[in-house]
Amino acid sequence: MEEKFYRELVDRYLSKELGEEELQVFFHLLDEGKLAPYLLQAMDEDLADEQDDVLVPKKQLRYIKPLLRGVAALLIASFALATYFYLNTPAKDSIIAEQQSNNTVMPGGNNAILTLANGQQIILNDAINGTVATDESFSVEKEKDGLLVFRSASSSDNVSTNQYHTIETPKGGIYQVVLPDGSQVWLNSASSISFPVHFDGSERRVSIKGEAYFDVVHNKNTPFKVLSKEQEIQVLGTKFNVNAYEDERSTKTTLVDGSVRVKTSGKQLLLRPGYQAINPSDKPIYVQQADIQSVTAWKEGFFQFDRVDVQTLMRQLSRWYDIEIEYRGEIPKDEFVGKIKRSEDINTILEILRYGKVKFELKGRKLIVG
Repeated sequence: MEEKFYRELVDRYLSKELGEEELQVFFHLLDEGKLAPYLLQAMDEDLADEQDDVLVPKKQLRYIKPLLRGVAALLIASFALATYFYLNTPAKDSIIAEQQSNNTVMPGGNNAILTLANGQQIILNDAINGTVATDESFSVEKEKDGLLVFRSASSSDNVSTNQYHTIETPKGGIYQVVLPDGSQVWLNSASSISFPVHFDGSERRVSIKGEAYFDVVHNKNTPFKVLSKEQEIQVLGTKFNVNAYEDERSTKTTLVDGSVRVKTSGKQLLLRPGYQAINPSDKPIYVQQADIQSVTAWKEGFFQFDRVDVQTLMRQLSRWYDIEIEYRGEIPKDEFVGKIKRSEDINTILEILRYGKVKFELKGRKLIVG
């Protein structure tokens, strides 16, 4: 009986059919956590239908009702708009509309620079589909916007493995790469990967900066190795994500499928699927269970937060929207969980954050926080 009542209450909330007293009951039950499963189910159905993103408070909604206090906000979209219309605040709407018309920062997209082993540079978003580079030892094909395929020629067996290609995404860039062995790599914004023109018979070694997702072709006779900030990852064939940004407090290797061995500072850890190795800059490496969806959401076109602080969230926005972040005064201590499409322009994100404690001002490509 309660389940039916909760489900109907959520459905009527999202349809904006609740009266004032019913709305108070809704917020009370939401604060107690009784509506969370039904909201999450509605969130998944909403995203599956590819509708707009929404904001809904996950637990305690200090910024929606003064009597409710807390630090968590769930970011996803039709919920946010429903809450907004319930609150009936046209003044904020006019402010946001004016800001959007005068100061729109669009999201990133397929954008990368290829530097060949001979030093030649190719701006990939300017290159047409087809062969973008070739010589006797390799060829490079742009199969479509956002996808680059490398192939080794039969004569490449005698090529030195010290010759490396590099692909680099700027802020606001993302790209997919197929390596000479057929392994696939997705590069997030402000990231790079370097790899030899030809993998020799003993190992396949690449190095990355920033964040990359790997789907490695299995070859038990030729191990695949990834070098990143302060660690080495050894695999045979598997799927995993590496977050090794210089401005993050730790390097994280998250295993989706298969097995990997993470080496750092003389210590080795063997990961199982669903776990991640975390290597802080000031502490020993350790392993914990991972939220795979949150870790790989960027690859699927989403921001997904799992109790992240404001600074972590802002670093992600800075990379994707190519903006500068400036903090003034005390940094808010709010934490966020949730999911929102990366295809939205930045004002949509900021509109959602406006319902939280975070204060901001967007000036050109500078976001002032605090």
